[in-house]
Amino acid sequence: MKKYLPKLLLTAILVVILLLCYLFSFLDRPINDGNKLYANGDYKGALDTYMGVRQSEPANPLLFYNIGTDQYKLGQYDEARKELESAVRMPDKKLSSRAAYNLADAYFRSGEIAKEPSERIARWRESIAYLKKAIDIDNDFENAKKNIEIIQRKLKEEVDKQKENKDQNQDNNQKQPPLSANAKQVLARAMQLCKDGKYPEAKSILENLISEDETAGQLSGHVQRIDDIIEIKAGRKPKAKIDASNTDNDLEVI
Repeated sequence: MKKYLPKLLLTAILVVILLLCYLFSFLDRPINDGNKLYANGDYKGALDTYMGVRQSEPANPLLFYNIGTDQYKLGQYDEARKELESAVRMPDKKLSSRAAYNLADAYFRSGEIAKEPSERIARWRESIAYLKKAIDIDNDFENAKKNIEIIQRKLKEEVDKQKENKDQNQDNNQKQPPLSANAKQVLARAMQLCKDGKYPEAKSILENLISEDETAGQLSGHVQRIDDIIEIKAGRKPKAKIDASNTDNDLEVI
């Protein structure tokens, strides 16, 4: 029996050495430098680091996930969606589920700042679809389940709002006189200002128009929508009934 002890001891030592080598190699991953920057809130620095790592590891699935998650934090929602869509297709179930969750968040936030209600509704529906996918992969994903409830309620509220506006506009078109030539010109100018991102200026000229031109009362819906956009871009919640501030919980890099 004693003659086998040195061999067993040697085997045990080799196993420990291999485990330590694996551990150190994991801790020394270049991607970890980006993760540390991300953890400290330096999302720009983290993104630059991840992009640098991609030069040598273009097929690393973690980079799709980490880059997309980081771009989300930077508000680069379109770019984030492209990266996270690639991560969702990865065979690693944990990675795929979390990528679907983060992708749902990217769709939701991009929907919040969408200019057109139809675009906002479409993106929120995509968000719900990816949350369901995250749950299909990981049935215990509680944050995904909570977010589905939040976004479904916001989606219903938005759809109801648009239906109400449509009905109201139909009534207004029947009851109110057509816009004056001046009102049409001011409205066109306001819409161009919105396209240029100058929402406060657009809101101001429409409010002045409504106060001065009796044919412009029907434009109050435009003012409200512009005001909602201003609130969102300022980091404040628009005048809505639902708290969606926690929909991006659990966004972490790996």
